[in-house]
Amino acid sequence: MPQATPFIPKNDVLAANSVPSRLSPGHFPKVEGNTIALMFSGGIDSTALAITLSDHYDHVHLVTYKNGYGHYYHGRTEARVKELNEKLGNKFSHAVISTKDYFDQILVNSVLEDYKSFRSGFIWFMGCKMAMHMRSAIYCLENGIRFMTDGSNVDTEEMVEQMLISLTLIHHFYEDLTVEFGTPVYNVRRAASKELIRSLDLNMGYEVMDRHLCIQPTCLAGELYYMPYLLFNKRVKHDEGEVARFIEKKSEICNKIID
Repeated sequence: MPQATPFIPKNDVLAANSVPSRLSPGHFPKVEGNTIALMFSGGIDSTALAITLSDHYDHVHLVTYKNGYGHYYHGRTEARVKELNEKLGNKFSHAVISTKDYFDQILVNSVLEDYKSFRSGFIWFMGCKMAMHMRSAIYCLENGIRFMTDGSNVDTEEMVEQMLISLTLIHHFYEDLTVEFGTPVYNVRRAASKELIRSLDLNMGYEVMDRHLCIQPTCLAGELYYMPYLLFNKRVKHDEGEVARFIEKKSEICNKIID
């Protein structure tokens, strides 16, 4: 199997503020059709990445997901896509796709059993993100796209799906499907991403502490789970070994679904 081509941000504003990361060294790969895909919410990190990708590719597929469980306000993402196309010359297409069936099979149908095994609420969010990654890989295969990206960022690594161990294992999942996955702005500070977005005069929502509200869909479960961090800056701790065990277990289900 060919080795994945590594990514790093090339936009001057972002590159000047980046720090080294083993997840994003190298360059933006040249691809047939000059087209790439991005898991897109419309939040700070994915918007900064969308802008950066538009510097390197003629067309960017923005893909947004709905898990069917307390996941609301996807119209905010559609508004963001409209903004980007108006500012950057219609470089973006947008698809909103349900992952409910996949999420049910990966986690929801066995959530009580899984909670007894892992004893942590992280399983909900990692299971949800794995359903999104699985659907992303399928989207790429359906549309002849070789590279899928997302806006995971070191400044939000308290989120289980953005931990290094999670991203590393997810990267291997894509490789098995001959799709390559990268996190080009992982090593970019959020301050630089915000600066880039403001430079285009895009909507920043309502700023509360380090968060920008009302610019991306709301996940009710996520709001509740991460509330201590949001209110008291108290990080939610996740055991890397348990996270890895969960991803490896659920990857088997993902592979069976795809096969």
